[in-house]
Amino acid sequence: MKERRKKIPGVIKIYIRIMAVLFVIALSALIFINGYRLEEISVEGLSYYTEEEFISKIAGNAARKNTILFRLQDSFEGKKTIPYIQSYDITAKGKNTIHIQVYEKILVGCVKVMGQYLYFDKDGYVTESSSEWLSTVPLVKGLEFDRILLYEKLEIQKDELYTIILNITKLVREYAIPVQTISFNSRGEVELEVGALTVALGKRAAYDMPIQKLADILPTVEGRKLLIDLSRYNGGSEDIIAKPKEE
Repeated sequence: MKERRKKIPGVIKIYIRIMAVLFVIALSALIFINGYRLEEISVEGLSYYTEEEFISKIAGNAARKNTILFRLQDSFEGKKTIPYIQSYDITAKGKNTIHIQVYEKILVGCVKVMGQYLYFDKDGYVTESSSEWLSTVPLVKGLEFDRILLYEKLEIQKDELYTIILNITKLVREYAIPVQTISFNSRGEVELEVGALTVALGKRAAYDMPIQKLADILPTVEGRKLLIDLSRYNGGSEDIIAKPKEE
């Protein structure tokens, strides 16, 4: 009887110790969950994705709820390979905020080959391939090439066309002109598709002047189907020709 009485206090002590350990674990978990609850994720440098689209590609549901888990996932799993993205950096701004700096690939244009969109950079190297068209990158038509391989330079009829494409792409982005296509004809003349508009720019050394004028014109012709000829535009309104598109 005496031995049993001695055992009971011992069991109670072990039980108390277990409960104490469980209490500490539960308290730590509560502090971890509430103290490091991820309340804000800021993303800088995005243009090809929305913030929600990008965050969903790099973090799971659990990581998106906790600052430490967000950082741990990035550390242990490494950076994700994401189309159109060169790299990204994740930093914690306090216990409840994450900041992501994104470095996108510079995509100047794309060509469509056998249902695939192949994106190239300013030097003509093909850096991405996708079955979907990224609407912020102009589709380039009129280029001539024998073959096209990922990560190799797209050999076209004239390398100088890359300079023209780069110049036009920079300008339309600067003036926020939603260009869908950049087309070259056999004479090297340029034509843009902007919504329901077809805009002729002609062939010239620089396209700053007609594209700047196009930016001024766009709000006045919204929703109209027009052919706008700016190929001879040099600053005078008489150099602008606009007429309805033929159905």
